[in-house]
Amino acid sequence: MRRWKAQASWRLWVALVALLAAAGAALYLGLGLFTALAQPPERWPIDVLLFAHYLAFLALLLLAAGLAYRVAAMLTLAYSVDRNGLYIHWLGNRAIVPLGQIENIESGASLTGGAGLRVANIGAVRSQLHLPGGRVIHAFSTVPLAQALVVHMPDDSYAISPRDADAFVQDLEQRRRIGAVQQLTPGVEAGRIFAYAFWSDPLVRNGLAGAVLLNLLLLGLLMTLFPGLPPLVELRTDAVGATAALAPRHQILFLPLAGAAVTLLNVGLGLWLYQREPVGVRMLQLASALIQVLFIIAALSILG
Repeated sequence: MRRWKAQASWRLWVALVALLAAAGAALYLGLGLFTALAQPPERWPIDVLLFAHYLAFLALLLLAAGLAYRVAAMLTLAYSVDRNGLYIHWLGNRAIVPLGQIENIESGASLTGGAGLRVANIGAVRSQLHLPGGRVIHAFSTVPLAQALVVHMPDDSYAISPRDADAFVQDLEQRRRIGAVQQLTPGVEAGRIFAYAFWSDPLVRNGLAGAVLLNLLLLGLLMTLFPGLPPLVELRTDAVGATAALAPRHQILFLPLAGAAVTLLNVGLGLWLYQREPVGVRMLQLASALIQVLFIIAALSILG
């Protein structure tokens, strides 16, 4: 089975430049945070500006991670053909196009226009174009749709961009004439490298999104109010409500830190257990959001 790499594209260089810029900016902000917090806790410059600095750092980290994934997908995108199907590979995943269901192959130029121009697919990450009439084009291409090969099936189409497209089409047509010996089911087989099943679960995503947003809400509230707090705050009371323990005000920031640690621990357990106990993992991620609510209540009781 011959393997065809995807065409080289200037989009890869654009993604690489963007990745380096995002990573560099994240590193710069991270060093600034480290410098600010390397001082004794009593001298930490905690305020709303430092919280904004932290949010920008997190946003740039997420952007850099997304760009790194896109670059890796573009570098690993490849196609292969055997007697039964056309296979599209990227980052351990595989999309299957049954050879017996392919109707014809054409240049994407005939599909350009208002809708076609909106799908100048930038990378190998899956994207879709919905055409009038219900047909869907699944784009697995490093080049714009107008420059890609479009493989048509009865209901859907696949846009691909193999190197030496003429030789690829010739090989594919020869195998189609020979005929398939096994009927395949079209679809995508997700690899295990990035635990796609875990991240694509709606309950898992919603639970994690809720936990992260609530944790950031708590951290933002505490950092905004921090300059107005007394040097010592009441962290614990006795049975009759009298003060039982006073602590430096910076210790109140351990609440969102503990909340973030719990969420990270639950994510790690979820990645490990999802294939065996998906229901339990979903409950675990939803519990992460509930735990953040409990930390918010604890913080409000201390501040109140």
